[in-house]
Amino acid sequence: MFGLGWIGTTAAIVITLLIASLPQLAATRRRPATRLIALAFLLYILLTANSTSFHDYKRALPGDDVVRLIPLVQFDPSLLQTEWLPDQITVGALVYLLAVLIAPPTFRRIALWTIVIFGVGTELNQAWANVSGITPPFRIDIHDAGARSAGIALAAVVFHRLHDTLRVRALQQEYAKAPAPPHAAIQAPNAVLMIRPQAFQPNPETAGDNAFQSAGVVDVAERQSVAARAQVEVAAVAAALRGEGIEVLMFDDREGIDTPDSVFPNNWISTHDDGRVVLYPMATPSRRRERRADVVEGLGERYAVSQVLDLSPVELEGRYLEGTGALVLDHVHRIAYMARSGRANEAVLDQWCEAMGYTAEVFDAVDRDGRPIYHTNVVLSIATDFALVGLSTIPDPTERARIATHLKESGRDVIEIDLGQVAEFAGNGLELAGSRGHIFALSSRALAALRPDQIAAIETSARILAISIPTIERSGGSVRCMLAGIHLPPRSPDALTTPPA
Repeated sequence: MFGLGWIGTTAAIVITLLIASLPQLAATRRRPATRLIALAFLLYILLTANSTSFHDYKRALPGDDVVRLIPLVQFDPSLLQTEWLPDQITVGALVYLLAVLIAPPTFRRIALWTIVIFGVGTELNQAWANVSGITPPFRIDIHDAGARSAGIALAAVVFHRLHDTLRVRALQQEYAKAPAPPHAAIQAPNAVLMIRPQAFQPNPETAGDNAFQSAGVVDVAERQSVAARAQVEVAAVAAALRGEGIEVLMFDDREGIDTPDSVFPNNWISTHDDGRVVLYPMATPSRRRERRADVVEGLGERYAVSQVLDLSPVELEGRYLEGTGALVLDHVHRIAYMARSGRANEAVLDQWCEAMGYTAEVFDAVDRDGRPIYHTNVVLSIATDFALVGLSTIPDPTERARIATHLKESGRDVIEIDLGQVAEFAGNGLELAGSRGHIFALSSRALAALRPDQIAAIETSARILAISIPTIERSGGSVRCMLAGIHLPPRSPDALTTPPA
């Protein structure tokens, strides 16, 4: 029953599936030559499918006096005794896998649904045409579109499961190879990474799902004024932190690259006590441009970087996990808290936890209008002895109770903030270890929203450092978003260089 044509197509599927799935071949997949070869092969398959002498069934030639059969209703069961069905399924599967290699990955899901809908729609349209009797005779290509659509769907399921499994395995292997932490994990780092922006603006690409963000700036003069004020505010934050004995590694924005949100580096990079640096998948193109090899190299000049874990390729599949904006980490108990949103994908979180040795606590969080809150770090701040959390943003009572319980079980005082305080960035703070003890950095706007009893609860273990950043807060982020805490172990003293100013 299964001849050379079917066997050849199956072999091509296996090879293409491995090329599309193996993490080791990621660089090969991105090469133009690979895409051109896949495109040529796809055209060959589409032009020659079912037209070779290998098949044990034949089609009527165009123009023959035959009527296309009505799908399902006039199906000839004897056709199942031929290679027709496996031919069509394998052709559909191979078409999808080749499309994965050819198409820009951000369009893969759209392409899949387009192909499936086209296949089903073609069948329904031709069935109606035959019943109506208004069309001339058609060439017999019995149920091809439907069968190939089934092959496409099957290939999509297998590909995505295999791709995710192999990626998780690769991350687990990297985790196993990572050296043991040279020092105990701490919640409050004594150093931060910051970016001095060149052209800060409220980013129109991110406005759709960030209710904290103000309207964009159109007027040229105002844009220049906003950018200049943002630079002043960044300098003020850095000066205040240095005054508390916090080391600030400041990197200048790159010239000629449009990155209006570069002032928020914690979304694309995080550092960890075992020496690892993690790079994250970002939702919008402008934010993807923020990732910088020179920043990673700069960290390596002062700290012991054991490994760089790059999760960014999954953003090309439409899955995102925007760093310690999406994740709020309990570094001591190794728990990753995440509010579901378009910028925080649970499957990517699972991969992150597998690689980093964390457990996940996932919940829904919404604002006063019922919209998902875009980043977890605007509703939750975890310090050494307390957690500032907007429990009222969690609509599910079970999830709300679970999150509160886990925070309390970690030995922390839970300080609850309400929806109005969340909207004023009261939950967007970061604890740091200064020369005179722990400080809790947040904005003046956030501090003004806190009640005296909440302030007193925070100051039982950390002094509040409030800094005014009204311009930067127009982009929907506050002080915590500006600071990427550095948890890396230091290099030996003779290896240290002067940090970027």
